[in-house]
Amino acid sequence: MQIRRLLPFFAFLLLSNFVSAQIDYPEDAFRELRRGLEGTWFMPTDRGDRLEIWWKEDDQTLAGKNVRIKPENGDTVLLERLRIELRDTTITYIAIARGQNSNKPVSFLLTEIDEEGFFVFSNPEHDDPQTIRYLLLGNREMQVETIGKRNGREVKQEFVFEREFTPSAVEFRVRGGINASNLRQSGSLIPLDAPPQFGWKPGWEFGMQARFKGRGGFISMNADLSVIGRRASAQSAFSIDVDTMPYFIDYKRDLTYNSIWLMASIMPELTFRRDGRLSIFAGPYYARLVALTGNGVQEPAQQDKLFKVNNDFKKNDFGINLGFQYKLNFGKKDLGGLLGVRASYGLSNIDNLYSRDCIDNPSLCNGQVSFMGAALYYSVNLLKI
Repeated sequence: MQIRRLLPFFAFLLLSNFVSAQIDYPEDAFRELRRGLEGTWFMPTDRGDRLEIWWKEDDQTLAGKNVRIKPENGDTVLLERLRIELRDTTITYIAIARGQNSNKPVSFLLTEIDEEGFFVFSNPEHDDPQTIRYLLLGNREMQVETIGKRNGREVKQEFVFEREFTPSAVEFRVRGGINASNLRQSGSLIPLDAPPQFGWKPGWEFGMQARFKGRGGFISMNADLSVIGRRASAQSAFSIDVDTMPYFIDYKRDLTYNSIWLMASIMPELTFRRDGRLSIFAGPYYARLVALTGNGVQEPAQQDKLFKVNNDFKKNDFGINLGFQYKLNFGKKDLGGLLGVRASYGLSNIDNLYSRDCIDNPSLCNGQVSFMGAALYYSVNLLKI
């Protein structure tokens, strides 16, 4: 008889050990909870405003309380006292609800962090609730769900809190990726035997980004500063007139341009649903050329500064970026990873090669050469590292 009474205890003990083992990095999970929960959360109700307030007690303890503000007189009513504790490899959520369970604490173990990002606390031995789920949406919104049983039926409640006094959130991100760039010609360049041939080449990029997220979760503003390596192939040959012998100079370029640009851009970003995974962005960019070299045939020879390849491009480039991003985290720890694809379309004439024979007769070469490209990159939130 005594063994039978102990069976539920042993079953719960085994279940607790099993589910707690699902959290591979409890220290990181607790750090995310502490970083996300600290502060005051606000939710209006018909019976007055409800606040959930959390603060750090020590490096392994987060304390909190759930209160209601009476609309008639502004008095504060304590509803629950809360704690989240990290002990060894176990994270425990402890609630003392006023007027319930003889005002004794009820413990829930963190059993998983599901695919949606919910922190799931469970106590199958308790009736209502048996499960408490927390979802932290950036720095602005918190969803709390409770699931339990009343009279043999499952009961689910949902609460949505907004962080008080914080209308927006800021992310500081670092990103790296690869790109492919090309040059495009429009209009008429100087008279050529054949138009220049440009080709795609792979490149690289590294950047820093400040992401300002709006209160609604749909609109963000991105300020980006990047160092970008653009490469493109070029084949062309032509002659220009000069005032001294031999009275003309033959140009020939059959090479790969290797250029490095410092690029700044401002890009509004739209997410299709509140804090959804997929978003699109578009915005202008400005790029400043900081280095230019060429590998291949370069004629005439490099003795004369006029003909050096590093003078073939102008220093400034303006254009438009357009792309999309998808929330995709690699690894166990959530670093706020974003996988992005971006297309760039240059609007500036960066040609400083073909225009060298157009000073006296610009009507012969009213065209331009511009950059275009595409990039694949991955970025992480520095505040989550």
